[in-house]
Amino acid sequence: MSLKKKITAIGLLATVSLLSVSSMAKSINPKELKQTLSQKGDIEGIQELPVENLMLVKTKSGQTYFVSKNGRFVFQGQLVDTWFRRTIDELSEARNAHRVPLEKMGVKLDELATLSFGNQDIPKQATIFVDPNCGYCHALFNKIQQSPEKYNVDFVLTAMLGSQSLLESKRLNCAVDKSKAVIDLMNKTKLATEMREDCDAKAVQKAPIVMGLLEARGTPFLVREDGLTFNGLPSDFDAWLEME
Repeated sequence: MSLKKKITAIGLLATVSLLSVSSMAKSINPKELKQTLSQKGDIEGIQELPVENLMLVKTKSGQTYFVSKNGRFVFQGQLVDTWFRRTIDELSEARNAHRVPLEKMGVKLDELATLSFGNQDIPKQATIFVDPNCGYCHALFNKIQQSPEKYNVDFVLTAMLGSQSLLESKRLNCAVDKSKAVIDLMNKTKLATEMREDCDAKAVQKAPIVMGLLEARGTPFLVREDGLTFNGLPSDFDAWLEME
């Protein structure tokens, strides 16, 4: 499926029928939710889906249903992932739905404003959407600059924080010397001064579209090579790279 078609069909297609509506409070913790839903059968597990406020619930008797995060709405039926053309009705499938490898979505990094950092002799670990003026992005930059030999990542320039971010993203993307552009991005310097005359600003404008497809809520937004995503700054970046 082309990127254009995916933009038209953002998200997951759910074919569901409403079973019950309760007058619960607006928020409910997982323990309370599990106790409430146990009336439908002993719960084997609950897995949050990459759909805002929706979780898959599996009972020990084999029944699958879907519930809003506040416990108010319960749905039963088919949940179809239209990106990968598969039905989601198991806990493992719900967990895997959080993994969206960019290449399988038809996203080409050479069509985005991308800068590479780290040790090119090790396998690439992640693609990270960043804004040049994002504080959390610079906290991540500071972390990985301490041991550059341990990492191999791509940064996708994404102007999320206004006109200054857009201007800086375009400057970094159009720099002739990409190594200097990476240093400028990570350290807020201005070493890259020579610009390509044929530079197309459209590459910078595509990144927010891809982030919208992935339901990213801001920068940094991390996509591991196996498709695992993370919104924000991981408390332990190394552990996130290694987690199952």
